[in-house]
Amino acid sequence: MIRVGHPRWIGAAVAFAVAAGIALLSPRVERLERMDRMLHERLAGVDGRLVGDGTPGSPRMIERRETPASVVPPRVLFLDDDPHGYFERMPPPPTDLMVVLARLEKAGLGSIGFGYPLQWEMPDTLAVEAMRGAMDRYDRAVIGYVVKDSTAPVPVPPPLLRASMPYAAVEGDATKLPVVNGVVGLAPEFGGERSWGGFTRIETEGEEEGRAYLLARWSDRVIFSVPLALEIARRGLSPESDVRVRMGGEIALGAEGPRIPIDFRARVDLPEDEPERTAVPATAVIAGEVPDDFLSADAPLLLTDERLLGDKANRRWAQRLPRVDAALRRSPLVTGREEVPLWPLPAVLIFTLVLSVAGAWLSGHGGLRRRALSALGFGAGVVVVLWAMIRGGIGAPMPLAMLSVPAVVFVAALLLEAVPTVEVVRVREVPRKAAKEGGKRRRRKRR
Repeated sequence: MIRVGHPRWIGAAVAFAVAAGIALLSPRVERLERMDRMLHERLAGVDGRLVGDGTPGSPRMIERRETPASVVPPRVLFLDDDPHGYFERMPPPPTDLMVVLARLEKAGLGSIGFGYPLQWEMPDTLAVEAMRGAMDRYDRAVIGYVVKDSTAPVPVPPPLLRASMPYAAVEGDATKLPVVNGVVGLAPEFGGERSWGGFTRIETEGEEEGRAYLLARWSDRVIFSVPLALEIARRGLSPESDVRVRMGGEIALGAEGPRIPIDFRARVDLPEDEPERTAVPATAVIAGEVPDDFLSADAPLLLTDERLLGDKANRRWAQRLPRVDAALRRSPLVTGREEVPLWPLPAVLIFTLVLSVAGAWLSGHGGLRRRALSALGFGAGVVVVLWAMIRGGIGAPMPLAMLSVPAVVFVAALLLEAVPTVEVVRVREVPRKAAKEGGKRRRRKRR
């Protein structure tokens, strides 16, 4: 015969279905994957992050990280109004710039960044070629550009192309990146054959006081801001193979370099304090008055335009530079790695089934309060088991899926208590079941 009942094991089936669904969908759904990683990191209890997607080429590992206690302030050669006439005019033409670059390179400088656009009206061709040759003697010279989203797009300029990565290599939702396709100004200088490029600002994006853009999309490439491109160059990294971007997560520079946190639009939060900088007038290079420790310091060096009569936007960028540099170089560094064993999917599903059955059995007794306490105790037990697995190097079968079981079992038990279900019962079992239920009713009445 068929009768109405409240089988608790339906709760186990629901919990198993939900947990199995999470286990199957987590690798494909970014939000679930992020939550699973976060739980694993918390259970691991180390100052680090879970990286890798579990494939043979990218095994999952806990990266142990440490924030540097201090960093050397950035070095700035700034353009002033030059009342003594060291330069032919301001900003310096290619002839003067070539002299500055040659003297700095001779003094041992390996990389330099330009914090303002290099543009001149009718420059001398020979002087420009000499300046480009001086740039190519550096390991990297990073030229700054103001970029924009234009109605007349152009191909990515060579220096920006050299210092870029494929858009397809960005992890996560990269559609929120600022889109640009042009350089502001007429006849911008593209430097030598080895020069890199980065953006100082994005004209079509509003400037924010507490955040700065580090990335922008140009066609099928992702270009970098000048401070980020210069840090990549200083570390001798390749933008194509050594830079990893996870939107809403971080920018990783090399195997042991900074892990720079970014938001969903590739912006970094700037420190509230005003970091120090080591600043020397650019005219000191011509006068031979640059301190030795200025050139030998382990910090980026940039040429900025801070003239009172110059472009105000260039001056604001120079004033903001120490905060952007601090946000990059104060980011945590990798100090070690520990591989995390991954369970095969069948083992994960079997473990999920065992937890679902155990949870349904525990939550199927007593009233609401007792069931709630049972669910809390069961959840705490699952946390302890996962904690022991991860700390013991056994791995963890997807913490998000496992921790969903106690909650789903408890909620399903409550819902099934109020909703009758259909149960198939053999005819010969009816008298025995009826007597059993009658005894239960008589005991309730005595109470």
